[in-house]
Amino acid sequence: MLPALKNWNSHDFAVKSLDWSAARGSKLAYRCRRCGRIFHQFTIASRDIWAVDGEGRSLESMVSDQWLSTDCPRLFSPKDDEDRKRLTKVAGA
Repeated sequence: MLPALKNWNSHDFAVKSLDWSAARGSKLAYRCRRCGRIFHQFTIASRDIWAVDGEGRSLESMVSDQWLSTDCPRLFSPKDDEDRKRLTKVAGA
């Protein structure tokens, strides 16, 4: 397991398949029932996992790294609500 994912099992995830492509495999959404954090992952293209907001928009990599490196807080957090506003900047935007 990747070092950043050592706390992955502290979450209680509901997993949903969002879409599929031959090149990248299934795109999965992991939503923790306890803290509400949501992560996405493609099953083939990479082993990367990234945090997203409630609408599936990617959050800054710093937020993903922090959320993946800490245990599940077990409750919805006001700090997480602030983190969900930190969207990845789109080139040319």
